Amino acid sequence: MIKNVIFDFGAVLFEWNPAKIVSSFTDSKDEQALLLEHVLRHPDWISLDRGTMLMAEAIPRCAARVNLPVSRMEDFFEHIQSNLQLIDDTYDLVNQVLSLNYSAYFLTNMSSAFFEKLNEQHGLYQLFDGGLVSGKELAIKPEAEIFELLCQRFGIDPTESLFIDDQQKNLDTAKALGFEVFHFKSPGESCSDIRNLLRIN
Repeated sequence: MIKNVIFDFGAVLFEWNPAKIVSSFTDSKDEQALLLEHVLRHPDWISLDRGTMLMAEAIPRCAARVNLPVSRMEDFFEHIQSNLQLIDDTYDLVNQVLSLNYSAYFLTNMSSAFFEKLNEQHGLYQLFDGGLVSGKELAIKPEAEIFELLCQRFGIDPTESLFIDDQQKNLDTAKALGFEVFHFKSPGESCSDIRNLLRIN
């Protein structure tokens, strides 16, 4: 029986579309390709998410790699932040889950700096019963360690828990650890399917 519902953030509770982020930042196709490949898909981005690199270190490194001024890269990082918009369908689902006495948690790969800004805007710690941010824990999905840490810290039994994520590799780890899993694809349809799964209207 499901007692806990665990939400990913990127592309589940918050919009995350790298192609859209770069195309709305610059009209230059060349610049878009550079930012996508050498910033958002570069190993440094994983280091930011893992918490082994700080924003103050990453921004000049990224700027040098794509041959842009540091000020331009700072603008791009601000732009990324502003594109992390709340997905209303999922936000409504979180509130509904909580109102029906499920426990709701989050497990997200995100830098501490980005998370803190989102928390200021949306009161995430107040909304959820708890959760882990990879950048604060120095561990990252799909590694089993961060799932195990979530369970230890909040007394979660995986067999009583539904884990929701948009990345199959993260779902695979969760499933191997005993979680029930749901592959989130599009907000409207996925939220409806999750309600059906939890037997809520």
